[in-house]
Amino acid sequence: MAQPPTLTPAPAAAPAAVPVRAQANIPLGVTIVAKSLERGEDAVVVTVIASFDSRATNSVMLANEPTFLRYGEDQRLALRQPSENRDLRIRNGESMEGQLVFPGFLPPETREVTLDFNEGQDASDISAPGLSLRIPLPAAP
Repeated sequence: MAQPPTLTPAPAAAPAAVPVRAQANIPLGVTIVAKSLERGEDAVVVTVIASFDSRATNSVMLANEPTFLRYGEDQRLALRQPSENRDLRIRNGESMEGQLVFPGFLPPETREVTLDFNEGQDASDISAPGLSLRIPLPAAP
């Protein structure tokens, strides 16, 4: 008698990045645009473009002070600093695009996050300005 075919579970699909649309800037000349957000099981990944154009200084650091993703009742996920640019330094007249990784996960009911750069710093600080970017999220699948 032939054995019935067995079903093998499909491999888990990698979470897909969903498009988001958010932008923030400060008078010093820093502009941040969030393009997508991926809700993983153990990390949240935000794709951003950061631009800097200023007459005040030659470069700024976007992660010299604590930088995190905030959600809910003051819950936070800390930025995993990229090894090639730990302070997220950007030079005057340049833009950089990349993925910011925040270990942890977002609860499915989360509808908005805030990306905070340089916690506690004033937006006018010419070396490590503070900046917050609110990002509305589509409903989790």
